[in-house]
Amino acid sequence: MRVHLLGIRHHGPGSARNVKAFLSELKPDVILIEGPPEGEALLQSVIHKDMKPPVALLAYIPDQPQKAVFYPFAEFSPEWQALYYGVYNNIPVRFFDLPLVHSFALDLQKETAGHAFVQNEEVVVAEEADAVVQSYDPFQHFADVAGVSDGEHWWEVNFESRNDNAEIFIAVNEAVTALREQTPEKKEEREKLREAWMRKMIRAAEKDGYERIAVICGAWHVPALAQMPTQKEDNDLLKGLPKVKIEATWIPWTFERLTFRSGYGAGVLSPGWYNHLWKYPQDDGSRWMSKVAKLLRKKNMDTSVAHVVEAVRLANALAALRNCTRAGLSEYNEAVTTVMGFGDDILLQLISEELIVSHKIGKVPDDVPKVPLLTDLEKQQKKLRMPADAGVKEYNLDLRQPNDLARSILLHRLNTLAIEWGEQRHVAGKGTFKEQWMLQWQPELSIKIIERGIWGNTIEEAASAYIVQQSANQHAISQLAVMVEKAIPAELPKAIEALLGRLNDLAATGNDVIELMKALPSLANISRYGNVRNTDSEMLAGISKALLTRISVGLPIATTGIDEEAAKALQEHIMKVDAAVSLLQFEEQTADWQNCMQQIQQNLQSHALLSGYACRLLLDRKVMPHTEVADRFSYALSFATEPMQAAYWVEGFLTGSGTILLLDDNLWSILNNWVLGLDEELFVQLLPLLRRSFAEFTNAERRKIGEKVKHGVTKTGAVQVASNFDHARAANGIPVVMQLLGYSNNTNG
Repeated sequence: MRVHLLGIRHHGPGSARNVKAFLSELKPDVILIEGPPEGEALLQSVIHKDMKPPVALLAYIPDQPQKAVFYPFAEFSPEWQALYYGVYNNIPVRFFDLPLVHSFALDLQKETAGHAFVQNEEVVVAEEADAVVQSYDPFQHFADVAGVSDGEHWWEVNFESRNDNAEIFIAVNEAVTALREQTPEKKEEREKLREAWMRKMIRAAEKDGYERIAVICGAWHVPALAQMPTQKEDNDLLKGLPKVKIEATWIPWTFERLTFRSGYGAGVLSPGWYNHLWKYPQDDGSRWMSKVAKLLRKKNMDTSVAHVVEAVRLANALAALRNCTRAGLSEYNEAVTTVMGFGDDILLQLISEELIVSHKIGKVPDDVPKVPLLTDLEKQQKKLRMPADAGVKEYNLDLRQPNDLARSILLHRLNTLAIEWGEQRHVAGKGTFKEQWMLQWQPELSIKIIERGIWGNTIEEAASAYIVQQSANQHAISQLAVMVEKAIPAELPKAIEALLGRLNDLAATGNDVIELMKALPSLANISRYGNVRNTDSEMLAGISKALLTRISVGLPIATTGIDEEAAKALQEHIMKVDAAVSLLQFEEQTADWQNCMQQIQQNLQSHALLSGYACRLLLDRKVMPHTEVADRFSYALSFATEPMQAAYWVEGFLTGSGTILLLDDNLWSILNNWVLGLDEELFVQLLPLLRRSFAEFTNAERRKIGEKVKHGVTKTGAVQVASNFDHARAANGIPVVMQLLGYSNNTNG
């Protein structure tokens, strides 16, 4: 026999072991592997000492890098073992799947016809997936007959976990042939093209004179390659296929991402477990349960040797009851739940993340062709000791330290490029010299790096050029301010200069008060980088002053003629601008802002919510005296004011804190008398507004206000005297109080 068809399960450790053994015995002249021919130029890297799976072949369209596909490989992947065997032994290795130059071109045709290839800027795996990836798994037929839950489990029990592998590939061929004969023909056009191309490549290998041809492909394709139609039929099917330019490279992959279907449509839910099966095929469960026990002890959970022994016994007993040749992951999980979790499966969440899936990430040699931007990033990662890690890793940075500051700058620059390797977390405290980042590397970031490579060959150059281009197309002042805020910690002076110029131009002509109010807090927030980042924050002062002046002039008009929803939204902006004013501390502009608040609280046309809030701000800033505030409070709650407007005014005034009602009996009495004067029907109508006002208070404030209500207040404002007040006892204390105050103890005085 010249052609040997090895039907495998992608990422199956048993299939990988069988392929390795078969190739060692056959010693083929050429090896054909299901995969993209565009990756053949990179195959020599497979045996490089620095190549550590899991890794993936990344293929993409150079002009549209977001249109890409990954072909992942783990050490336990049959394709990887075939690649390694062939390259290591200098045997010709060919990928014989439909070339991506055609596959991508077909996808582009679908896209123009209304079939999206990319969604939400995330790579969608190419559809040259294995035919097993259907809405219905054809291997479910075998599972139903065998009484097994699903087709994947049936395959694992009968082919991946069996001990006797003699003539196993013949058995696979016979089983899948029978299955395809009984399964209705539902192959898509792409699937027909793929199998036609595979047959074409087998004929080409035969024509080249190879005597022993080993073909490694998904088991589903074996019958289509064993029973070939005429060469003319295949050539007619493949005639006139469109083409696009494709580039490919190796990238590190992770076990977590190995669970996703990609490339040839295969994904495994338990790569960590499969890796264990590959390394320890004869394990009876003792080694696996020992790993589980070690993990639980690391998490401070009591786990003894007896737990391990009993869990292994239970798993093997379950396998025997289910007529399985050996215990599988489901049996071990049930044993862990029963013996170590005492019936609670909560431990499986921890075991799944750390062991069943695992956080392993691969490594690719430095000499693999890469875009310059990715090379620069890898150099900086190495220099700053920030390795790409599949697990979540926390970095607490002290920006006073040079290395930590450099780390922060790199992460901020990546974020400006939308390469979100790190997520910044809030750090409690008033200092600005600390940052906390949570880092987790995702293989998809490689696509974004390739996309951003058109902006420059280094992270700094690309980030700066990218921001400049973004700013030129940005017409919202608030968004430009956010971009400036991001560019400052990234230390991109050229980009900042361009942003400020654009911001200044828009601020000079902008009339939208809301847009100006959105921008100011971001600009004020930038001032915190002045000392730590060695950035001259004064360059923003002129723009900030101009924005604040324009806001102070236009805001009073914006508060009139609006409904409740618009008033609530505007109140949030006023709150943030007021905080920005306190931070900036521009004397002249602060006076303008306070005058703006005066106009709002005095204007009868302003929405009552905003009028009340403006009055409260002036009181808190000690601009309005308490007597004037009391008069304004009394006027707002007078019977001449519509009750609904009065309720809005109270809500605005009490925003943030109700302590003032506890400290100022005069204000308390005014509010109390107003509430007492409402008739029942009107009180019920206003109750939701009043409850909303008081709901924002702290528990302590609400409790003390309740106690004050319980003791009662007269309509004139005087606290009611308790009915059991002892006048004689109180009179006895008067001489002592007089003496403490420095007056002579004269009963006549």
